[in-house]
Amino acid sequence: MFGGDDVLPFSRHSDVLHGPIPTDIRELEKLVAELKRRGNAAFQQKALEEAEALYTRAIAVNESNTQQNQHIFFANRSAARCSMGKIAQALQDTEDCIALDERYSKGFFRKAQALVKLGRFKEALAALDIAKELEPSNKSVVTMYSKVQDMAKKETEKPAAPAPKKVVTRVEVPQTSSAPAAPTKPAAATATNSKVVDEDDAEIVGHVRGYKKLADGRVTTFFNNELTEEAKQLIGDIAPKKVEDPNKVQIKSVNGGSAWNQGNTFEEKDMTSWAKGKLEKIVSGISAPLGAGEGVVSSKEVSNLEGDASIAVVRGAKRYIFDFTFTLACTLQQGDNTVAGELKFLDLSSDCGGDYDVEAVVPSRYQSEGGKALHAALNSSSSPFRKALAIQLASFVEEYHTF
Repeated sequence: MFGGDDVLPFSRHSDVLHGPIPTDIRELEKLVAELKRRGNAAFQQKALEEAEALYTRAIAVNESNTQQNQHIFFANRSAARCSMGKIAQALQDTEDCIALDERYSKGFFRKAQALVKLGRFKEALAALDIAKELEPSNKSVVTMYSKVQDMAKKETEKPAAPAPKKVVTRVEVPQTSSAPAAPTKPAAATATNSKVVDEDDAEIVGHVRGYKKLADGRVTTFFNNELTEEAKQLIGDIAPKKVEDPNKVQIKSVNGGSAWNQGNTFEEKDMTSWAKGKLEKIVSGISAPLGAGEGVVSSKEVSNLEGDASIAVVRGAKRYIFDFTFTLACTLQQGDNTVAGELKFLDLSSDCGGDYDVEAVVPSRYQSEGGKALHAALNSSSSPFRKALAIQLASFVEEYHTF
């Protein structure tokens, strides 16, 4: 039995973390699916300890099955552990994932993430090379590859340690005078004074540091930045002047920002309301054929839509930011038979590059052919329905960038 009490005492997931592993294949598959769903949700909510425990339980339960999708649980647990700082364990999970399915690109992607955390950039690039070969259109892999290349380059080009400064010894010799000699002091007191200074030190006037001699012969502090007449003529009159008529002041419009933000620094506009309304509209009412005469998959209403969106202007450059999660109700209509399911968007954000994290949930997946067909249509990014949905989401991003 999995030690849920040791990992998550009084856990809200005790119903799936504890108890014997089901012997009935359908019950076992239901438990595995539920563990995956809760693990993904916990990871999305940054409840990393919960996610790790749920994925660990899923791995243990799935071992008694045919180990279907076992590699995915190792990859998911690796992501959770990497975020928790358990890098060595995360890296081992990726090795187990790849050993189970060497065609799973995300296994190599997760491996690269762990290797980057360890500073092993060349190995990370090698893992990303394989991920790119397996899934060339994955924008997350391409983006990370570029970033790791830069990291590796900076690591190679680290400047050598600076050579130690040379030091010189300055000896101050008492000035001679024709005046009568002062009474003789003990030898220790009249010994020649010497001190070690950097050769980069500023010029010393007399025996006092921190002073300098100007061109006209005056002595002033070293930090005095008094302008010469030549410098004043070159710069011109830069003294502040009172604005007599504020209405005559011309305000330049800043590209990407408001007129008041002439410093072109930072400005943010909340777009959450527009983005939520737009998403609900474009993802509802999509229909696509399942196959020749096999039925039609349709999207219905959106629920549990949470997140935010904003447009930030940073030094004149616009950044379009959004991060949402929601559930999209879907159906498969086959004659008079209707099969219901859901497509859960666990991570629809601006940094995904269109590769959004989704989960298909069809309760009748293992009970009917229709349920199995709907799950396949929702789960596969290459299905006609998912392609139609991707087009709508791309139009959302495109319109968002017109603001």
